Amino acid sequence: MDSEIARFMIDAAKFEFFVVNLDLRFAHIDPVTNVVMGVNWELLGQAMEEVFPFDEFEFSNSDFEIFKLTVPQKLVVSDLGGLKWDSEEVEVSSWQVLLGRSYAQLRNNVAHGNKAQLPAYFTRERTAEFLIAGRSLIDFIVEALSGDKSWKGPIQFR
Repeated sequence: MDSEIARFMIDAAKFEFFVVNLDLRFAHIDPVTNVVMGVNWELLGQAMEEVFPFDEFEFSNSDFEIFKLTVPQKLVVSDLGGLKWDSEEVEVSSWQVLLGRSYAQLRNNVAHGNKAQLPAYFTRERTAEFLIAGRSLIDFIVEALSGDKSWKGPIQFR
């Protein structure tokens, strides 16, 4: 699982770097400091909607349908002070929700080590599925918005 997590994280990092450089409107920017704080999933989702309307998209023919069917759980602090997994019912009804809640939660869980902190027996298989689906979704978005195949190469600072 370590190699799958590492592969996902390197792709996620390169994807975020690429998408922010592709179009600055995709950057989540602090309005006071102008610091880039990540990806603006809302605006990225709107751009995807223009290319592939969500209601017409055949998710069953994609490798990332899991993001539409279910959202990754969140690791939370329980009332007793320990860690626990928490899930919520979220209707994934737009690219904005799919990216901002489903994909971004997976990325957050993996980036902050949550998948290794508290394994849940009932989601062990889903973690691997989500990692594969995440990489597929990244590829799909890059292809949809730019067609650029070089994004996985070494990051180049201008």
